[in-house]
Amino acid sequence: MALFRTRLLATALLLAPLLALAAPDDAPTPLRRLEVQLDGRALAEPIDVFQTDYQVLLPLGTVSRLLGLDIRVQTASGRAAGTLPGSGEPFCLDLVDSTMRIGERRLAFEPRLAQAIGSDIYVSTQLLARWLNLELAVDLPHWQLRLRARDAIAATPPPPPSPAGPRRLDDTNLLVLEVTLDGQVLSDSFSAYQDGTQTLLPLGELSRLLTLAIQVRPDRGSAEGRLPRERGFALNLAESLASVGGREQGFEPRLAGVVGDDIYVSKQLLTRWLPLDLQVDLATLKLNVQPREKLPLQQKLERERLAAALAGLQPAERPNYPYAASTPGLIDVPSIDQSFGADARFGRHSRQYKAAYTAYITSDLLGMEGSAYVLKTQDKARPDLRLTLARNDPDGGLLGPLRARSVALGNLALPSVRNVMQGSAKGNGMAVSNRPLEQPNSFDRHSLRGDLQPGWDVTLYYNDQLLGYQSSRADGQYAFDDLPLSFGANEFRLVFHGPLGQLRVEKQSFLLDQASVKPGEVYYTLASQVADDGSVRSVAQADIGLGKKFTGKVGLVRRPRLVNGVAAESLDYGQLGLLAYLDAMIVSGQLSTMRGGGALGELGVKTRLGSFALDLLHTQRQGRFINDQFADVAGGVRRRDELRLQGSVRLGGLPRVALDFSALRNAMEVGPEHLQLGLRTAAMLGGTAISNSLRWQHSGAFTGTDGALQLSRRVADVGLNAQFNYRLQPGASLQAIAISADRTLADGYQVNAGLLRSMDSGLTLLSGGFSKNLGSFGLALSASYSSQRELALGLQLFVALDRDPRSGRWQFDGQPLAGSGAVSARAFVDRNMNSIRDPGEEVVANAGFILNGGGRHPRLTDAGGVALLNRLAPGRYADIALDPSTLEDPQWKPLVPGARVLPRPGRIEQLEFPVITTSEVEGTIYLVEADGRKRGIGDAQVELVNGDGQVVATTTSSADGYYLFHQVTPGALRLRIAPEQAAKLKLVGALERAVEVPANGDFLSGLDLELRL
Repeated sequence: MALFRTRLLATALLLAPLLALAAPDDAPTPLRRLEVQLDGRALAEPIDVFQTDYQVLLPLGTVSRLLGLDIRVQTASGRAAGTLPGSGEPFCLDLVDSTMRIGERRLAFEPRLAQAIGSDIYVSTQLLARWLNLELAVDLPHWQLRLRARDAIAATPPPPPSPAGPRRLDDTNLLVLEVTLDGQVLSDSFSAYQDGTQTLLPLGELSRLLTLAIQVRPDRGSAEGRLPRERGFALNLAESLASVGGREQGFEPRLAGVVGDDIYVSKQLLTRWLPLDLQVDLATLKLNVQPREKLPLQQKLERERLAAALAGLQPAERPNYPYAASTPGLIDVPSIDQSFGADARFGRHSRQYKAAYTAYITSDLLGMEGSAYVLKTQDKARPDLRLTLARNDPDGGLLGPLRARSVALGNLALPSVRNVMQGSAKGNGMAVSNRPLEQPNSFDRHSLRGDLQPGWDVTLYYNDQLLGYQSSRADGQYAFDDLPLSFGANEFRLVFHGPLGQLRVEKQSFLLDQASVKPGEVYYTLASQVADDGSVRSVAQADIGLGKKFTGKVGLVRRPRLVNGVAAESLDYGQLGLLAYLDAMIVSGQLSTMRGGGALGELGVKTRLGSFALDLLHTQRQGRFINDQFADVAGGVRRRDELRLQGSVRLGGLPRVALDFSALRNAMEVGPEHLQLGLRTAAMLGGTAISNSLRWQHSGAFTGTDGALQLSRRVADVGLNAQFNYRLQPGASLQAIAISADRTLADGYQVNAGLLRSMDSGLTLLSGGFSKNLGSFGLALSASYSSQRELALGLQLFVALDRDPRSGRWQFDGQPLAGSGAVSARAFVDRNMNSIRDPGEEVVANAGFILNGGGRHPRLTDAGGVALLNRLAPGRYADIALDPSTLEDPQWKPLVPGARVLPRPGRIEQLEFPVITTSEVEGTIYLVEADGRKRGIGDAQVELVNGDGQVVATTTSSADGYYLFHQVTPGALRLRIAPEQAAKLKLVGALERAVEVPANGDFLSGLDLELRL
């Protein structure tokens, strides 16, 4: 029986090649005849071509005749022979053995890549280019074959100009979008361009993200590939034609064109060509991909989520590359965002002239991250200065045993402390914390603060719904304090707009149900601040992991008592709390006491009711307890009950509407209860974010209802912000109107206008402006006129500058630089594989870089191999990898998968990305029979193993035993049959052999293994 099984296995292995040859899928199919361009000259006679799988087969005899090569083809015997030009080496091709000899070298190949068809031998483009030292290109969208010998490259005329496309686009048109698919973020750095009313998306980059089999060739102005369900796709920019599933479609040339190293296509065309609905929200800079049919990527992501759920893990969302450590220096050259403004005001009885200079400066200073905000006006002898020294380390490597994640000295803001004090914006002090940087300020509240230069504004979105809007203030800051957090996802998105059309986005996300502290861990915050009036505020808080589901909270606070807004004596507080993270809810309890008498206790629950988040909170005050949060209610609050219900609904085909309902009841020490109901609704209608906040209040004989309607729209080249404050009772009236609009024109120009009307004061203000981004700087002119007959004229100049650490050259920009990080990335060919660029090692130009496993940065390496990857989010890890698809030599391969860096404001990190020249290893796996005859066998599992015993590459032999390894790293390896398969089939013989892969990229052929049963 064992002998029978052995013979049956041997027979199956021997018949495998014959069965494969009989399979209809391997039969080559004829394609449309190709027009031939030889050394740039069009030939009159087209040639026949065939296709097998994804390989295009060209006639060897015809190509040899066109090039004047002495190669003779004999289809009857399946052979071709001749002499190669230049070297004079003999050339011999044998289809029977699937071998080719050049001189003394014998090379094997897959039989399907060279076949006798009709009166010629048809060979794949890959083999022809390698054997005959040719440069050839098959352009199926144009049905062309371009040929030239490598020796004639220098003499060929320059290529024709790139096809016409959109007008010249630069950073002033650049958009950096977040791409989502089924709620999962695919990329947070997807580059797009706004060209008038059109949003242009990169076809190649989108195809890579969605794993669509489309290859883009910007140098030829074409793209080709296959869509799901085996539908062909081809794009020809020169003829403004696209072919989808065999049907040709024309389009306007301005809707698609080459920009950099990709083909950018309007969203409307991509939606028509691809099985996708693409929703671009310019207000929040998001691109949501909604497939009209299931994509392979969706199936892959579903499998990953299922596998992660079975393992009790979170699915990986980004790579984890080796960390390139960097420490701030003693002092470094700064990055500076600066603006100069001047205005003149003409009233009925006065004239006033003002000038102001502002600068935001960041740099390494005293081993920390230094930042300074400077404001100098002509009416003040001394400038206003805010100086801060800080360090951030997401891994908690600061201050030795304290394992701090953030340290700050100088001007800083203290976050609010629940039930004790509100946050303080101005003052000097110190803060140390080991809390994860991605966690909120407190358990269920978060504050967003930062610098906002003159002329800028910021719009806040919460879970994609419009929440608030602020323009620049006199102190150069913005503040959204004590924003409530709910059970589940909490995503805040800050969209900043500058006076010269600048645009940037900051994002923070929190999941409260996953924010428990692990058992035994302690998260602490220590902070103290001295305000401008000399009052002191100090905070010491700790969260302690008591168990898998329980977190304890302790805190000490010192703050001044405020009397009519003026600081008086100091007050001391203590806090003790407990959080229980249950399966479907979070239960919280906290007790706060004040020295000298008084206490405040609260009990809260956060959970979900269907798709709505529900928050319940009961607070009770005893004695003389004083806090900021209750100070705004006359008579003093003794008991407070709060309810909040937040979610969204969709009725029929109407847009989704977000609902945020709140109810509050205050029981007072003196007087009647105070009741308040609030309802905020928000929706996105036709690209316009609409939010309406309605508030109803009742206390004794007073009943009042007021509200605010906000609109924000940024579609194509038009932006609009509007707010209407109104009162419904007592007496319905419109109280205030504020409207601002801007429109982007060609070549970086922008116009804006505004209207402000206060019904209470009777003031009306009309404003308008004009700005121009000149690339290296920006210029803005403004004018306004009020109902008080006051005319104002203004001028503003903005310029950002930093210094390239490699070249030492200063660069100027019309977009802010100081608040973000940057990386100077250099790509080079590492001949000795030491990861250091040694003298004589060439640089790699036109290489691109992928950020955080998602989108590609718009900058490519220049002639010196360097790309400046700027505007990286500071304080958060950035994973950067060299994009292999942008490497010009197909044998080049990144030596390392990527690098992780921690961007810091005002500092340009220098990273090296070595590239190595790889080789190809090919051969045949033979089965030697008892009589000495050998046959190639299929399905053999072949491995390459390094010196440490690690398997670095695997492949499976084809039906005739042929195997091929692509992009093999140079070095000493072992080629072997997988030990598991060898043991299972009881294979003996030459199961492995040593392989020395050269560093010069030479291919290794004929590395055969002979096996026996």
